[in-house]
Amino acid sequence: MAKRSQPTTGDSLKRVQLRESQKHYVRNIEENEITFCYGPAGTSKTFTACYVALKMLSEKKIKEIILCKPIQEAGEKLGFLPGDKDEKIDPYMKSYKSNIEKIIGVTAAKTLFDKNIIRFEPLAYMRGDTFDNSLMILDEAQNATFKQLMLFVTRMGKDSKVVVTGDVSQHDIAASQVSLPDFIELIDSVKGVGTHIFTENDIVRAKILQEVVKRYDKWKSTNPNHSKR
Repeated sequence: MAKRSQPTTGDSLKRVQLRESQKHYVRNIEENEITFCYGPAGTSKTFTACYVALKMLSEKKIKEIILCKPIQEAGEKLGFLPGDKDEKIDPYMKSYKSNIEKIIGVTAAKTLFDKNIIRFEPLAYMRGDTFDNSLMILDEAQNATFKQLMLFVTRMGKDSKVVVTGDVSQHDIAASQVSLPDFIELIDSVKGVGTHIFTENDIVRAKILQEVVKRYDKWKSTNPNHSKR
């Protein structure tokens, strides 16, 4: 009996079904060098960015995928966690891993991780780096300061693209430090920079989240001190 061949990354990508809003996001990334995407939780901001990165990798348009997040979520600093760099950042990168595994499967994902074709990089260690032939993704960018956003974007090298995603309603830093909207406004008119906006109607997780997000946004508007709670 002939041995059944394993599905390739390209085969896995063909099985991904994108909604119309996601397709617009994909085109934005493909047509621009720097793409910003923001919207509420559950709108597939990270999933779609990972899909584009894997698609470009399978088409040999890039040689590596650089994944990054501000290490801010739990109020802990990188040095407080045990282990080497990879062990320290691993808890923060689980959402990236799960999205990539959903798209191409656990085995293919592990191969790309093991070969360092997909790399996790904390902002703290990026100064001085330049990433050529790469697609660089910064997720949870609402937790990045203006200086950190500038640091990340300027790591882009030759034949590379940058995608920055975030949800400003869920920041874990002081409201005064949230810089994503101002940074987008600063460079949005630069040729080669695009912006994609998702709304509550684009939420692809459990439908109940649409109502949860609407009520949360309404609560924020009537509770000016919400950032302290």
